[in-house]
Amino acid sequence: MKPIALLIPAYNRHAFLERTLLSLKPELELLDIILVDDGSVPAIDIAPFADYPITLICLASNQGIARALNKGLEHIFSSGYEFIARLDLDDIALNQRFTKQLAYLRAHPDIGLVGSWCRDIRSDDSYTERTFPESDQQIRKHMHVRNAFVHPGIMLRTQVAKQVGFYSEHYPNAEDYEYFFRLLRVCKAHNLPEFLVGYRWGDAESIGVKNARSQTFSSQTFSGLRIKLRYFNIAEPQAYRRVIRSVTYLIWLMLGNKVQ
Repeated sequence: MKPIALLIPAYNRHAFLERTLLSLKPELELLDIILVDDGSVPAIDIAPFADYPITLICLASNQGIARALNKGLEHIFSSGYEFIARLDLDDIALNQRFTKQLAYLRAHPDIGLVGSWCRDIRSDDSYTERTFPESDQQIRKHMHVRNAFVHPGIMLRTQVAKQVGFYSEHYPNAEDYEYFFRLLRVCKAHNLPEFLVGYRWGDAESIGVKNARSQTFSSQTFSGLRIKLRYFNIAEPQAYRRVIRSVTYLIWLMLGNKVQ
């Protein structure tokens, strides 16, 4: 058995599968790929990728990313993997990502969760770069402002994931944010100061895509506010400011304004 179970939820976006898998090829000796097809139409076909160590879990209908992730975790928890990593179907691994994260976790037994910086890839393959706080202390402070991790770029110890259980389905478009708060209750975390994941944004500027983006962002903001309130830290000044800002923004949306 490989040390890392790489959990990839997938809903459609078939065209990106080959590129995502190719980005994993240099590190396949470390990975078993757990691909959860969340009711894609047509169903995802892994036959052309027989040389990749893929376990395909198919859901009969689209049930949402939280449930798809949980189906993957169920399989991983019962299989004995030491570490769990995340990636999405349209994202790519960069710069020996898994080798570096695995080495860091093995060298730092007090750390249960490790992430990285990321490149946000546009439809023309140009990109911008995002950095995240590195140390556990910086991460905990930043979490009351916004998510301190890029979800497809994290790796964690399976024993830590078992302690916190599954993703909640009660925070649409922010299930990862709430999950990280729970993880930080039981372990320390770190972000490697390197660009180890390529995160792909929407691929079109159609009215439909813009409307979906607006709806997703509104849902994410509302879920994020609920999460900030649930894990509110009265000793953190930024927590007050971010709650006020989120409430103000939601009122602005309710008055009919749209995300551009």
